[in-house]
Amino acid sequence: MKTPLKNVCINILLLTSFSLLTAQTFAADDIERLTSSCTACHGDNGVAVAKEWPSLAGQKPGYLLAQLKAFKDGSRENVLMSGLLTNFSEQELLKIADYYASLPFDKPRSASINKAGENVRANCISCHGMTGQTINDTWPNLAGQNKEYLLQQLKDFSSNKRHSIIMNVIASELDEQQMQDVAEYYEQIGTVQ
Repeated sequence: MKTPLKNVCINILLLTSFSLLTAQTFAADDIERLTSSCTACHGDNGVAVAKEWPSLAGQKPGYLLAQLKAFKDGSRENVLMSGLLTNFSEQELLKIADYYASLPFDKPRSASINKAGENVRANCISCHGMTGQTINDTWPNLAGQNKEYLLQQLKDFSSNKRHSIIMNVIASELDEQQMQDVAEYYEQIGTVQ
């Protein structure tokens, strides 16, 4: 009597293990499918291959999700991103955001730091933190981000092409040189400080 019960328990354990492994395989296949078009600009590991694109690895999931939704509904303009996200469900967007947020983003600090940019960043600290790492899930980390991308975002906020009550005001108060300096500063400080 004990042997059949033991066999049943072993079979249940094996079936459960197989089901979990199968679910993990399907989840991995699903995230590969969902992010296959992302890698061309944002890299296989979420680190951008071109300087004008943002690195997504280690970014705040709430921020990523909000931006994906904004691209999809057109409230943040980008023809490429809007077109890519047209047929994604909110659940799929959440999976993408969570995936990229879970990836490590380690960028070493540069040997030299733009001191003028360090001074300008005083405008940024209250939301983006002393080290460019936010504590709010809906605000982006800036530490280590590509300066070309950051500069373009500041210009877009300044011209109201991109919308944020706070950022539109802050960016409009910066001149071109200050924007360049602070963008360079955040790239140079890296994530490993």
